[in-house]
Amino acid sequence: MCGIFAVIGAENAAAELYVGLVHLQHRGQDAAGMITFDFKDPDNGIKISKDIGLVSTVFNDAKLLTVNGQMGIGHTRYPTVGVGDAKEVQPFFNRYPDGIGLAFNGNIVNYPVLKEKLKQRRVYLSSSSDAEVLLEIFGYSYGKEEKDGAEAVYSAVRKVHEEAIGGYSVALIIANKGIVAFRDPNGIRPLVMGEKKVNGKKSYAFASESIALSIQGYESIRDLKPGETVFVDKDLKVHSKVIEAGKPAPCVFEYVYFSTVESVYEGMPIYEVRKKLGEELAAKVRKHWPDMQIDVVIPVPDTSRTAANSLAKALGVPYEEGLIKNRYIGRTFIMPVQKIRENAMKLKLKPIESVIKGKNIMVVDDSIVRGTTSRRIVELLRESGAKKVYFLSTFPPIRNPCYYGIDFQRKEELIANGKTIDEIEKEIGADKLIYMDVEGLHKAVGTDKLCTACVTGSYPTTTEHTKELTKLREKHLAQISSKC
Repeated sequence: MCGIFAVIGAENAAAELYVGLVHLQHRGQDAAGMITFDFKDPDNGIKISKDIGLVSTVFNDAKLLTVNGQMGIGHTRYPTVGVGDAKEVQPFFNRYPDGIGLAFNGNIVNYPVLKEKLKQRRVYLSSSSDAEVLLEIFGYSYGKEEKDGAEAVYSAVRKVHEEAIGGYSVALIIANKGIVAFRDPNGIRPLVMGEKKVNGKKSYAFASESIALSIQGYESIRDLKPGETVFVDKDLKVHSKVIEAGKPAPCVFEYVYFSTVESVYEGMPIYEVRKKLGEELAAKVRKHWPDMQIDVVIPVPDTSRTAANSLAKALGVPYEEGLIKNRYIGRTFIMPVQKIRENAMKLKLKPIESVIKGKNIMVVDDSIVRGTTSRRIVELLRESGAKKVYFLSTFPPIRNPCYYGIDFQRKEELIANGKTIDEIEKEIGADKLIYMDVEGLHKAVGTDKLCTACVTGSYPTTTEHTKELTKLREKHLAQISSKC
């Protein structure tokens, strides 16, 4: 999972890219980059700046001055393939044809197969990133087209859809031509578009989440449809076409964890979904455990706050902040390997003993994936004098890998894989473990047209090449671990 932002028609594209990426930082902490183009100097218009680190570290004021232009694409990285070195930092750029840059959010299931096919075509890649494969497929098709403009773009995107299996949202910059944005046929990974007018001049932007657009004054924000391509040319004419539409399957994990609470995803405010998740869990508690003695409800900061608050209100139980997050520690879930996650967890959360001591605590988290965080939280609460610890998850048990951009591609790392809820309860040390069910999840989101493969095992695409992908990910994670 990553964050992408693209803009065309801006007075200062780099400034908008920077603000957009800052508001997408929660989607990736490893690296950041941008490519811009200056229409006023087309012969030397392409500018590239990228590096490992947070957005604010990679782009100081001096760096931003070097990427001037009126259009550009940006990226903040959360790795799901690759070994995490500088060669894998996006966006990627090819000089031919025309000069194309690509930023990508998602995962290509058949990446190892496509990489081998490129080798047979005598194309050798410079990285271990599936984004580079997408760039090669698009560029090769685009370069063969005799026609120009939107039709050439549509033809190249169609080739990507034919070749690539997975969940993906893509933003491309084509030098002196325009910006391209497209979404996979099932719409698994998010992508939104907005427009604004400043001093009578329009600009258009695309982002992984609506907050990155709305915070900068963009309006008429809409989700791209599954399989839709939008091309905004240098004259700011918008061309749009659904190239290949499959069964809609937006990622349910976006609603529960990944997206920030200020965003709107597929027409549903994330804040409202998380409120309803809390209400659905409260109804489950009342129905099945009406005599449960609860002194206080506390959230695991930050993503479960909204759900915990609404659950406490529905149950008529006090809500308190019992765990405080160290603001200088990022999201531990999106850190690439277990050793790094465990070390970060030791620094991440601090308990408030006066809220916890001698009480029956109901603690609410957004999900339980590997169990690292859950075990540590129960330990912290016990150490702080909790009488009982009831652990609630707003997401059902995750028993299956995700191959579409959330980095749990191996079933062996999932705590719920092959275990009953009672067994998981014992493993994390809770007095009671309560999960959301699939029906409650659908009610909270307001639709069952979702990708819930990690819960149900029903995948929206073929999983024919997942063994090769999993094997490659294991190899990459071993390389990352060896550096720790």
